[in-house]
Amino acid sequence: MSYYRNLRHCGLVLAALAFAMPAMAQEAKAPEPGKTYRIGYAQIVDHPALNATREGFLDGLREAGFEEGKNLQFDYQNAQGNPGAARNIIDKFIADGVDLVAPCTTPVVQAAIGLTKGSDVPVAFGCVTNPAATGILKETGKATGTNVTGFYTMPPVKRNFEMFLTIKPDVKRVGMIWNAAESNSEAMAKLTQEEVEARGMEWVPVSIASSAEVKNAADSLVGKVDVIITPQDNTVASAYQALVKVAREANIPWFSYDTQAVEAGAIAAMAQDQREAGLEWARQVAAPVLLGKPAGELVPVEGEVYETRINAASAKAVGLTVPEEILKSARHVVE
Repeated sequence: MSYYRNLRHCGLVLAALAFAMPAMAQEAKAPEPGKTYRIGYAQIVDHPALNATREGFLDGLREAGFEEGKNLQFDYQNAQGNPGAARNIIDKFIADGVDLVAPCTTPVVQAAIGLTKGSDVPVAFGCVTNPAATGILKETGKATGTNVTGFYTMPPVKRNFEMFLTIKPDVKRVGMIWNAAESNSEAMAKLTQEEVEARGMEWVPVSIASSAEVKNAADSLVGKVDVIITPQDNTVASAYQALVKVAREANIPWFSYDTQAVEAGAIAAMAQDQREAGLEWARQVAAPVLLGKPAGELVPVEGEVYETRINAASAKAVGLTVPEEILKSARHVVE
């Protein structure tokens, strides 16, 4: 009798496996031969950090077998800083029937999530910090159960602040310039304010609405602060040259949470490696969705892809010397 019971049990198991196989088959290990995959990729503005992320994203897709000119149609669009244009771009992606919407930066991500809500158009977002604080995710660490997943990094504000104070220990007044309309920047500004006030320092915030206001904002801080800090802010990034000019002329150290700002003249930054972030976004999120993994079942990934960059020349220009231990920890040093 046990023999027949075992046979019956095996039969039930095989039947269950057979039933599950169609769902399992949906998740391929490689692109389907002969198929062209279409991705709609948009970012809010053009600047080096976002462009490095996009390059890494394409490299990551290539590793997974998706390559432009062969089996990938990559529609890249730039919203030119206009959230309304971002919505129009996403609308076009949907109308074109792309296989994946890949929005980069918070305003574009918010547009993509809003316009695809309730649909089966997969969204795999990137270029986002602290998605729960900006309303992109209800909570982190869980699959959304919708058409949305993504890749994000949390800003290491505390670690940055400690590094800044190691380079310039006598700080008493901290100025910050950011665009409050950028949700990520607003979140980083609040975290920075907490760090400043916890140390008994004075917090001097200046919020802007456009890149044309950056110079005036920097000018307004002259004589009022010991350092200027900028977050990862698309609006400010568009006017780094104006900011570094004011900071140098006024002998005010400028620090940032954006490593690309170091190349423009900021003294130091610890942030995500932009190209590496793009690679991991493609590897861990976009490619699996293209290969059949439902976006709503894929837990959004928090990346640990940080790097430190130092501009020793900028430090010297305002009379500072970067400690040797920080120089040794940096991936890149501008002499």
